[in-house]
Amino acid sequence: MGEHRGKRATRVAGRIIVIVAAGVTAGTGVVVAGSGGHSGSTASASQPSASGPEVVSLRVPAAESLSTARQRGRQLVAKLSRTATADYGMGAVTWAQGTAPAGTKVRVRSQIDGAWTRWQGLPVELDEGPSAGQEGRVRDGTSPLWVGDGTGVAVRVTAPRGKGPDRVRVETIDPGSDPTSASSRIAAAGLKPLRAPRFPKMPRIITRAQWGADPALNDRCFPPRYGRTAKMVFVHHTVNSNDYSRADGKRIVRAIHAYHTQSRGWCDIGYNFLIDKYGRIYEGRRGGMRLPVRGAHAGDYNTNTVGVSLIGNFETARPTKKMKNALVRFIGWRLGTSYKPARGTVVVNGHRFERISGHRDAMSTACPGRYVYRWLPKLRDRVASYLSEYRSPIRVRAKQMGRDVTGQVFRGETQQSGGIRTDFNHGAMFAKAGFGAHWLSGAALRAYRDRGGTGSRLGFPRTDSVHTDVPGVRRVDFEHGRMYRIGKHKAYTLWGRILIRYRDLDGINGRLGLPRSNMVPIRNGRKATFAHGSITWNQRANTVTVEFS
Repeated sequence: MGEHRGKRATRVAGRIIVIVAAGVTAGTGVVVAGSGGHSGSTASASQPSASGPEVVSLRVPAAESLSTARQRGRQLVAKLSRTATADYGMGAVTWAQGTAPAGTKVRVRSQIDGAWTRWQGLPVELDEGPSAGQEGRVRDGTSPLWVGDGTGVAVRVTAPRGKGPDRVRVETIDPGSDPTSASSRIAAAGLKPLRAPRFPKMPRIITRAQWGADPALNDRCFPPRYGRTAKMVFVHHTVNSNDYSRADGKRIVRAIHAYHTQSRGWCDIGYNFLIDKYGRIYEGRRGGMRLPVRGAHAGDYNTNTVGVSLIGNFETARPTKKMKNALVRFIGWRLGTSYKPARGTVVVNGHRFERISGHRDAMSTACPGRYVYRWLPKLRDRVASYLSEYRSPIRVRAKQMGRDVTGQVFRGETQQSGGIRTDFNHGAMFAKAGFGAHWLSGAALRAYRDRGGTGSRLGFPRTDSVHTDVPGVRRVDFEHGRMYRIGKHKAYTLWGRILIRYRDLDGINGRLGLPRSNMVPIRNGRKATFAHGSITWNQRANTVTVEFS
């Protein structure tokens, strides 16, 4: 490792801020990267995890002489000579939004193990990220480059006619240490042979907590935003490097998270999910892996789409078999449980796309690289084959009811408590063998959720919410109980011996009248009150007592 003198670190607003005091080219300033990539902010101090990432932002000065730096009609507009830095694993270059002219090119060199690499071009991805106005102040920039163990950096920016971007910076990112021990292992999703399952379960996914997402990097932004459903998937590549080890996976994801939030000013990592060459899938943007979280991966097409990025540069290399298998499983789960097909087209924000598309289908970019893009037709076929054995009674019933009633799938179908459940925009549907698929919404659904849903004493619904003989009262039968919804806001549940006695007394049409409470615990049993009395169950004596008022 190269020596770096005069580095001092401090903590502000839950982020590590590194200030370089020596070893920097004269005239090169340092920008504090602790406030969404913008300098000059102050906040009360807090103590984040010691494993959190460190971002150092160095100014790249304008070139001193344009006339002596012409390269095939281009001119050198900004330059940072070889500069010692704090240790870093990922680097990138950013500038003020909207100031880079067409044809701007960026090249960098890194010092690794005391030797300098050759100049390497960084793709300029102006169309990646949030759309205009979605996430406040942002900066444009290149794709990040994974170097592993860098201790120095140099930058050259060229542009036609000598007019370059404003306020150019080079960002170096130390991803920090893993939150789990080095000996812990997370199984890859792409190891086993792929067969068409009866249900496309969620593949094993490395959560944000497991890869070490620092919540302090998101604390200046709004909470997650959601679309109405996951309509389609955009496939990306991170570009940074194909030369990384299994142990580097989490480090790369942490570094991308820091780059997107601290250097580019986004509210979170841009992608909803990432997949490495070992077939391991990573949770990306926060907000719920099963929910239609709005990402920052495709400009005007972030809402109602899922962005998954393959870690590597697939303009120059082919994806591994494990990566491909993991992508098939992931998309099969994400689209399949949202009842979306692998083939066919869909309209997003006024434009029509294939259900599984590449980033370049939406924007002017090489992403996801020529080798992945050429594979997309085969990917669609493989996902369709993967979903070929999947049958869902909820999907059938929802189609019969119509989208005007149910809305679209908001949270994809999941297996729970021996059955399945799907959340829609206007309610939820539940199914279990022998019971059929049943729809709940409004007060009945809220009361069912409050009481624990399918994992509660009630079990699965056996009916929808149906009308009764009493105006304004609806009823839902469950595996082990019954709910009465009275008006728009009240819902009461009964089960066991109390429900049996209430039904024997003609229920809501009998002398006791309508329920006025849920069953509440009392000494040695439970009690429920009604409009004209109560029923008490004494567990110790195994007796049921009815009192009329």
